[in-house]
Amino acid sequence: MFKLSSNDVSKRTQEAKTNDFLKWTDSTRYLTNQRLEDNVIRVLSFPEVSPSGSIDMIKEFDYTHNLVTNDGEIFYAKKGAGETPSANENFAAGRFEIGTTAYTEAETDTYNEFDVSGTSAISGSNQVFTAGYPKTNDTGDADNTGDATDAVSYAVNYSAASWNDTDVEQGAILDHATPVTTSKLLAVFSFTSFAKTSSDTLKIFVNHAFENQ
Repeated sequence: MFKLSSNDVSKRTQEAKTNDFLKWTDSTRYLTNQRLEDNVIRVLSFPEVSPSGSIDMIKEFDYTHNLVTNDGEIFYAKKGAGETPSANENFAAGRFEIGTTAYTEAETDTYNEFDVSGTSAISGSNQVFTAGYPKTNDTGDADNTGDATDAVSYAVNYSAASWNDTDVEQGAILDHATPVTTSKLLAVFSFTSFAKTSSDTLKIFVNHAFENQ
């Protein structure tokens, strides 16, 4: 009787897993397959009317990566040494803010670079972290596929009424409710442009892992 080799079995098993994953990503409307370096996850939920007339919320996922700034690295160094971060760099009690203009991020960035020409920041998007964040091992929300025991996860939840914009391209983590040009940033990240309407909700996760440093 013909018998498959262990290599053949492994290959067929992997092909079946890949096919199942592609079917799942299509059904959930994932835009891309997540890569390990894509530690920023945005989840846009929007209503769709089914043929029967019921309204379902469809989730659209996309992934990107972030840059931790020099000020962000200082924050982590102080926390690791048991020291207290300065009042203007207490990112553990921070906020997210979203912008309309993507730019090339640099480690020296402050709010001045994020809010390009003073017109990029979206009104209403400066919002505190979701309750319970930041935290490690974020197993409480299945949408955060970047969680890990050695990663600290930050999250924000924007309601449908919080703000809307036709061109969302940038995001940052900071600790100011009313930032000025010199306000420090923990991290900054760019999105593939998307729109958030007044009917959509938006979740964003940023996961910082520390690997063999």
